[in-house]
Amino acid sequence: MNAVMNIVITTTPIRPVPTAYPPFGSMAVICALRRAGFDPYFYDIDGLRPPFEEVEAFVRERRPDVIGISAVVSTAYAYVKRLVAAVRKASPRTKIVVGGNLAASSEILLRLAGVDVCVIGEGEVAAVQLMQTLEDMKDGPLDRRSLAGVMGIAFLDAAGEMVFTGYETRVPPAEVFRPDWELLEKRSRISNYFVDPMTRAEFIRDPRSAQPHRQGKKVATLITAKGCVARCTFCHRWDKGYRPIPPDQIVAHIELLKKRYDVGYVMFTDENFGSDRRHVLELLEKLKPLDILWTVGGVRVRSMNLEVLKKMREAGCVSVFYGMETGSPRILEVMEKKATLQDNLNAAKWTREAGLFTIYQMILGMPGEDSSSVQETIEFLKTVTQDAFESPRSVMSINYIQALPGTPVYECARQMGLIGRTLLEEEAYLLHISNVDAADDTRMLNFTDEDYLTVRSWRRRIVLEVMRHYHEHNRTRTPSFASFLWRLATRNIKKTADHYSVDAEKIREAAIEEYGKGGYFNLQRDLAYDSIVAYFWPLRGLILSAWLLQDEFRRLPLSEFLGHLADWVRARLRPRRAPGRGESLRILMARTAPPAATKTEEAMKPLREGR
Repeated sequence: MNAVMNIVITTTPIRPVPTAYPPFGSMAVICALRRAGFDPYFYDIDGLRPPFEEVEAFVRERRPDVIGISAVVSTAYAYVKRLVAAVRKASPRTKIVVGGNLAASSEILLRLAGVDVCVIGEGEVAAVQLMQTLEDMKDGPLDRRSLAGVMGIAFLDAAGEMVFTGYETRVPPAEVFRPDWELLEKRSRISNYFVDPMTRAEFIRDPRSAQPHRQGKKVATLITAKGCVARCTFCHRWDKGYRPIPPDQIVAHIELLKKRYDVGYVMFTDENFGSDRRHVLELLEKLKPLDILWTVGGVRVRSMNLEVLKKMREAGCVSVFYGMETGSPRILEVMEKKATLQDNLNAAKWTREAGLFTIYQMILGMPGEDSSSVQETIEFLKTVTQDAFESPRSVMSINYIQALPGTPVYECARQMGLIGRTLLEEEAYLLHISNVDAADDTRMLNFTDEDYLTVRSWRRRIVLEVMRHYHEHNRTRTPSFASFLWRLATRNIKKTADHYSVDAEKIREAAIEEYGKGGYFNLQRDLAYDSIVAYFWPLRGLILSAWLLQDEFRRLPLSEFLGHLADWVRARLRPRRAPGRGESLRILMARTAPPAATKTEEAMKPLREGR
């Protein structure tokens, strides 16, 4: 009976460009459905990037009973809404289900985008129960009473009020990660997910990558655990708690990838690598014999010490990326990082001593941020980058805070009126940030008491101050101004020549530029920084203002630009406010949030809070 139900599971574009991150969530749901006797078809829009006309033709031809849309990022809203409209037009009887982080905006999806059901939290168990329920109504309307018995979903009842049935039971650790790579071979572009490691600067930096037996090997993306022990106020998450995958299972998976796809490098993209000390030490011992090089994409500073970092390098680790976020103790409290400035400094010092590479990832513009907290971040970055082997520009990634549904930051934006207070205004905001990565600071919201132009200047100010300190601390040689002008004049010629060069330094530079694609890291590569630091430092304030005003004048409508300029002038005439105290934004929002006035608002409350 299940086999005849026509189910399509599809992804949506995660970032402006395809990524090497496999659609693990969709793959897990498909595997769960198959174990339950269903036969879903996988359409990897994120990996294939077909023209939208091709997507519409697929829906017309396939006419599924149910289409499950995976929207793992909230910036996918515009695409999801467009896809839902296309499905409604091509196949009106199709039941439309949306899961992923975007489902934190379930009311908008259900009322304004035309979605039938949202899956909240992990999808494996909920998807099976939902499909078993929808199977009985595939040729008719939704039976909302039956849907009420499915855990982990949200939908509109007969009265038009939203219902949330509560979070579904989580899958056990041993079942968290069972990707079916054959599925990607058949239904996606498998080459997206096994790529050349020399597109990653951290692998290029490590001399072990030059060893003969590693040549031609591919890099794969995996996880060692699911979940995070933290609840940062800017981060949306459905998973509660931390589930490490058994080390033997991880090792067996890597061995499979080595044989099948010639993998010799791995990017572990955990949110919280090493949180379970016993688990990570056991894993490190079992990774050693595999002779792979690997990176870690998400580590809490309090999870590491020098001994563990040294063991990681011995087991093949080349880089560790932390969520340090700020150099201000006060803003660390607002973010609810559960870490101190000293924890950040220790992690930076130990990582360098262990011989591992890192990029210092900062977030600017949190509620309560001001010039004093920005200066604290500058001093922190000066300290951790002054002994780097290269310019701080290559090891600093600075983004402005992005308000994502299901986070205290988003609720703060609602309370402040930055994204409006009506459903239509919220939807307009989701459309505004769609298909935009965090590196695009032109879509930022100003949560601070500072004027917009001042906030927009912070990133450039940080980069300049930290680069100047590095220059003075290391007494780096300043090239002649004539040689700098020549470098500037021949920049485009050099880029063309680099396409035909195999020089290691040029490969490394290309890899650093690759970092920025899709918003992974936001490294500042503009040569203007070099010129200001080296030749025009006394004029930096004037140049920085002119640089910013020129960019804003080109980008904004004249009336909006003049409004920001007037705010900038007024800000310099009013007295400075004293910095506020550091308090978790989650606690502040819980204290100031208005009580739920409707059944829908009550149902949305746990979704807005996250887990």
